Amino acid sequence: MSPPPSPRAVLVSATAAQAAVSFVNFGLPALGPELRDQFGLSLPELGAVLTASLFGSGLAFIAAGVAVDHFGRRVPTLAGTALGTIALAAAASADTTAVLLLALAVSGVGTAVVPIAGASALFRAYQATNRAWALGVRQMAVPLGGTIAAVAMPLLARAGGVELALAIGAAGVATTGLVFALLPEEDRRGTPARTERAFRSILQAPGMQRLLVTAALYIVVLQAVLSYTVPAVRAAGFSALVAAVSYFAVNVTAMAARIVWGKVADRQDGTRRVRTLVEVGLVAVLGALLFTFALHAGPVAVVCSAIVCGFGALGWNALVYVSAGERAQPELAARSVAVAATVVFLLSSLSTPLLGVVAEEAGWDAFWVSAAGLAALGALVAARLPPASVR
Repeated sequence: MSPPPSPRAVLVSATAAQAAVSFVNFGLPALGPELRDQFGLSLPELGAVLTASLFGSGLAFIAAGVAVDHFGRRVPTLAGTALGTIALAAAASADTTAVLLLALAVSGVGTAVVPIAGASALFRAYQATNRAWALGVRQMAVPLGGTIAAVAMPLLARAGGVELALAIGAAGVATTGLVFALLPEEDRRGTPARTERAFRSILQAPGMQRLLVTAALYIVVLQAVLSYTVPAVRAAGFSALVAAVSYFAVNVTAMAARIVWGKVADRQDGTRRVRTLVEVGLVAVLGALLFTFALHAGPVAVVCSAIVCGFGALGWNALVYVSAGERAQPELAARSVAVAATVVFLLSSLSTPLLGVVAEEAGWDAFWVSAAGLAALGALVAARLPPASVR
């Protein structure tokens, strides 16, 4: 049997695989104009295309968690990477909207295994004293991949069309997924429970349902910041440059925030998870309120408040995943993370259009005050979480 990989090797390969998946999942909006021109998409159709892979992943996380818990990391990652790569290649050669939608959704189903297998591997490679930091680094790859794609995808489309951009995305998923899958397997503890008994155990774990409610509230705030920062800044009369700088600041801040909050949550031998989840929500409340007032001030205030927003509203993902994994039995960590990820991804897809309705009907001030209220409610729910038994 091969010796287990070093924790650093697991972290680097899991982060690279996640960045490659996010390059596609969160980089497609950068191809919005090209996709509309090539496929003749209406705005609703464009929205469906841009979220198809996220929706596919949301549907597949539970199955991915079951597969990883039963078979280990290697086989599910190889299978998922192969399916995701083939589907992205099909998307690159699609000539109709229906084929493009289907191919992107299937790619999301395939690549759903990457975040679940990555989280499971990091749970085994790292102890409680630095596990949240490791998950934070891996989660940092989500905005990192999207930020790289925001620059690279339009350039690739200009050089070779949407086909080239998607083909490069497929190559990245294939390469990084293969490297991650071929690392030696970590030591697997425990015997997986039957599926129905396993999910009953996960949902009945102390604090799990309250944690999922916290994640549901926080993800709506995250989507408000990610999807509507630019429209809000533009509607307030600021230039496209100010809007672009604000959005870039939010994403860069998110990268740093996930690592910083993870490091904070690892203090006191990993027992500071709940307190950190509350603090993240309170910073999001402050950021949303500051952003509300900044929209009536100047560009410097807008960018600075966007940074505060990003540090709170986009910094909690790794904390939820590590808390979910630690509340379940060790052999159910992948499935527990998958349950939390399912809530996050599906609500992410479903809440974004509803947020747009709130902005149109109630105005931007009410929109951001409402976001602050949801963040405050999430922090209140998180404050009543029982501590997990870290191990």
